[in-house]
Amino acid sequence: MRGFIEELRYRNVFRVAAAYVVGGWLIAQVADLIASAFDLPNWVMQMVIILIVLGLPVALFLAWAFELTPEGMKKAHEVSEATPKNPRAGRILNVVTIVMLLVAVGWLAWDKIHRTPVMIASVDKSIAVLPFDDYSPDRNHSWFADGLTEEILNSLARTTDLQVASRTSSFAFRDSSENIPSIAEGLGVNYVLEGSVRRGHERLRVTAQLIRAANDKHLWSETFDGNTEDSIRIQEEIAFEIAAALQTTMDPDELARMVAAGTRSVKAWETYLRGLALKHEVSKQNDVDRVYEVIDVFEEAVAIDPSFADAQLQLADLWEKQLNPTATEYDPSGMPRAERRRRYDAAIAAAIEHARSDMTRTEAEMRAAAFDLRLADQITLARRMAELEPDKRVGWAWLNHLYQIVGEFDKSVEAGFRAWSLDAAIDVSEGALISNTSRANAHDAVTLVDEILRSPNPSPSVIYQSHRALLAADQVDRAGGLIGIYEQHSNDEDGLLLMQLRQACAEGRVADADEVYASLREDSASQWLLLKTLGFDDRARDLLQPLDTPENLVVLSGYLTYRSFEARDYPFLWSVLTAQGIDRPVARPMTYRCAR
Repeated sequence: MRGFIEELRYRNVFRVAAAYVVGGWLIAQVADLIASAFDLPNWVMQMVIILIVLGLPVALFLAWAFELTPEGMKKAHEVSEATPKNPRAGRILNVVTIVMLLVAVGWLAWDKIHRTPVMIASVDKSIAVLPFDDYSPDRNHSWFADGLTEEILNSLARTTDLQVASRTSSFAFRDSSENIPSIAEGLGVNYVLEGSVRRGHERLRVTAQLIRAANDKHLWSETFDGNTEDSIRIQEEIAFEIAAALQTTMDPDELARMVAAGTRSVKAWETYLRGLALKHEVSKQNDVDRVYEVIDVFEEAVAIDPSFADAQLQLADLWEKQLNPTATEYDPSGMPRAERRRRYDAAIAAAIEHARSDMTRTEAEMRAAAFDLRLADQITLARRMAELEPDKRVGWAWLNHLYQIVGEFDKSVEAGFRAWSLDAAIDVSEGALISNTSRANAHDAVTLVDEILRSPNPSPSVIYQSHRALLAADQVDRAGGLIGIYEQHSNDEDGLLLMQLRQACAEGRVADADEVYASLREDSASQWLLLKTLGFDDRARDLLQPLDTPENLVVLSGYLTYRSFEARDYPFLWSVLTAQGIDRPVARPMTYRCAR
């Protein structure tokens, strides 16, 4: 009489179990590919897995209950122990199991090779992330495709030594017919990431490929399949693999932290993506009436996850603009100012508390200090940002701006050139660097203008600020040539008129400048700047006098960026500056203003 284990072995139950497990795994892989290809609902794959699991005990029962004999299949209890066992049964099961194991190993090896990032030896690690295409059946998930693109872009931008083209620059090539090398040249990068999203029936497929611009070859590509609950994981995995492929210098734990989505709640994250898409749409359409609609979406995101620092920072930015009547997004019909300030304070405090890193926390603290005009604190924080990430532009750009405001012009120029050297033609702040450096030293700024105007695709902001910098450096004719270029690349009519007004004053055409001024709206946020350019200094000074109050400090302090703004004309503002030991130099008139 055989023992139980020996009986299991004799009846091939163990062989059947091994063959079934390997075969079931292969069936599940094939089923998953079919489900993704045909965008089948989640329950189809779930049903396949359930059937495979339920089939195992059935297969084991059949192996136990029936026996293959030389006379054919018989019930096991009907076969005596003296009956010889058919050797073919064991051999067939062995062959089937070995073949399926070889297929499974081959499958796993192919998948591993396919997922391994290509290691790139390039020293210049610069990349642009183009907007992902929406291939969803109903084509109504562009908000998700754009948000996913932006989050991958932001994740990569947080890595220490990777230069990433700004969203504004990259998204300008949406639906472009240009080839990848041309796009990369226009953005000043060596590598381009492009991809697509297919989403429907709770299934999600994201395809991404990394391309070397020099030879237009794919270095890495991957298709990520899952359901909508996997969206955060997919975003993080794409960012991680691209950052690893580009050989960023941080250790794996640091890299994983930098590319993290900032929340574990898929609902909060996707609400945040909807907010980003709506924010860009409203900004593009300049639709002030929908600003609170954008705020409501981000409020919904932080209600789901109050520790979601990125969403809190977006809220802080939106509420800050609702506290500044000169901001283009300001909606005067909104809630009372005290409530706006309360919500701003709550959002910025949450962003600081839940910041992902020392750098993001310092940047949030910088935003809070800027709102309260704590310039001394801002300079300290900006220095810390430059120390934390010396190879990133943001800290140096802040120092370029702040030193210019307080009148330390040599330091401003030095910080500006340092920022410019780090990732020129990639970061979004080139226009601000030109502007701040020009106000510190106009002739030094021309060096930056010369370089940026040699690039193939300068942004409208850069063209606008370059025009002002060239006028300040008394290069009037050269500045005039930028007006037509700006008109071709921007739909900002007020900005174009302001450039025309400046040019007319610089050329001594006062009557033409007055005519341009008459065509502008009287409530223009640039009214003070227009009056200063036209030479009406007294009218410009009086225009801002009502703002010299504690509640309007953030508005009035915005004019400190102009060298022609005299802070001593405003007692409260001046008292805030002097209390911090800041002795801002006396204002100087614009070199290109109209001569009255």
